[in-house]
Amino acid sequence: MNGLGEKIGCVFWGIVMVFLLLTTEHPLLYGVLTTAGIILFALIISKIVEPKTNLSSSSKTTSMANHGGGRYIDRDIDRNYFEQISKVVDDLMTVYDAAISSQEFRDAASDGIALHNGNQTIEDVTSKIQYLFWIDMAHCCKGLRLPYDRLDKTSYALFYFMERTMGGKKLSYDNYHDLYHYSNHVMAESALKECYFSCHDAEDSNFFAVAHVLEKIDELQKQKYLVLLYRFASIIAKADNTVTEEEAKFLNSIMQLQSDGNNIAVAGDLEMPETEYYKAPLNGNFGSRKELDDLIGLESVKQEVTALTNYIRIQNARSQKGLKASPITYHCVFTGNPGTGKTTVARILANIYKELGVVSKGHLVETDRSGLVGEYVGQTAVKTNKVIDHALGGILFIDEAYSLLGDEKDYGREAIATLLKRMEDDRKRLVVILAGYTNEMKQFISSNPGLQSRFSRYIEFPDYNADELYQIFCKQLKQFDYTLSNEASEKLKEYFAQAVEHKDLNFGNARFVRNVFEHTLQKQANRLSKEVNLTTAKLAEITKEDLPTEA
Repeated sequence: MNGLGEKIGCVFWGIVMVFLLLTTEHPLLYGVLTTAGIILFALIISKIVEPKTNLSSSSKTTSMANHGGGRYIDRDIDRNYFEQISKVVDDLMTVYDAAISSQEFRDAASDGIALHNGNQTIEDVTSKIQYLFWIDMAHCCKGLRLPYDRLDKTSYALFYFMERTMGGKKLSYDNYHDLYHYSNHVMAESALKECYFSCHDAEDSNFFAVAHVLEKIDELQKQKYLVLLYRFASIIAKADNTVTEEEAKFLNSIMQLQSDGNNIAVAGDLEMPETEYYKAPLNGNFGSRKELDDLIGLESVKQEVTALTNYIRIQNARSQKGLKASPITYHCVFTGNPGTGKTTVARILANIYKELGVVSKGHLVETDRSGLVGEYVGQTAVKTNKVIDHALGGILFIDEAYSLLGDEKDYGREAIATLLKRMEDDRKRLVVILAGYTNEMKQFISSNPGLQSRFSRYIEFPDYNADELYQIFCKQLKQFDYTLSNEASEKLKEYFAQAVEHKDLNFGNARFVRNVFEHTLQKQANRLSKEVNLTTAKLAEITKEDLPTEA
């Protein structure tokens, strides 16, 4: 119906026609009025009764509503697209609910990011976490240069997620259009825009607020979250069945953030970017033993750590019974090639030491020569002491420690002297693990009597075999919600067998697997960018075409 006036006019003339038919007695006039009445009645019906559009019908043509300066908004969503949105929003809600209920996340969010809405600072932690998630979702829309409008289907996932975080119900395909009538996310839309654009530079496509907070707590959860962001962005980018070069570039930028998943790095010191800080879990039941057992391979390492743990536990029990306890050397030397899990085991050992009362905090501070040695006279001692201060109550992990041993004029020797003094002064507060290649580390320890007397416990980390490399790859697939086809599985086993057979001294072990994993995801993304109908199964499956061709 074009207007209310037309409806009223039709009804008025209908009433007039009925009155004339009831009052006239002239036969010819009565016939004319009857014919005119029938025509008017049909016109009334056509004007008042209008066809209704069923927004939830998958068989209808695309519904377009004019909005904002002549741009048209596509509100039509097919079942497959909605199911993909629903799945990724459900997964994001799992992360969101866990973040809201985690005191550790709340503390990190409260301290880590200053968030403003216009001229006001958001102080309430729950609201702040809510905004951080919204900002990341909106950042994906902006990075893909998609319409930022609640009525557009490319933004549907964003506003559906917003509605869910505000207590909105989970929708099905039959009632997905109900979201257009909800008011919560409509009221939050303008506030989110103001907050979003005041917090992020338009060109900064690599900063995601929730990932930044998770980095302080658990790198694995950060990586899983980034995978969800990639899925979220990939789904909405393909809403129009095409992926532009600009959209592909943004998706690749998210994928590049999904790396180094075995380390749990927490906020680093801005003055010492070479040093990384690893935080122990805050809950009382750490499950460190299970975490150690779940590591792939490293059987000899597990036996060494178990023997050390049992020895400490028995000595503690003797002390509690009033018996004398033998002195224990907690410091260790981890030897082996890169990528064999030395940092991961060091982090687990830090948790075990905390459980056994050896250290008070159980955190791990990882550094190397660049984090300890200064460029000028007087800098090294200050720099080394600062790193050690951060490590008190936990473990200081020095990778490639043998690089500290230089010539007589090298400042690395000053770092060694400073370290040995602090190990003595803070022997009840500091545990040190030195790591590096086997032969180089033996020469390093034997070069200094102070090192020899303090480091007598060696743990050798063997290279992974082909089957273990395959298991590590599959574990990463599971962590990030990918599957492997049967043909791809066989090809991957052959690939790792060839890699081990032809490996050289620079072989990276688990780091090699991570590189293969990242390249595989990149190839899968390129393959799927040409797909029109992206189902959940297609997004999850890795095929043999996605794998590298030769080692």
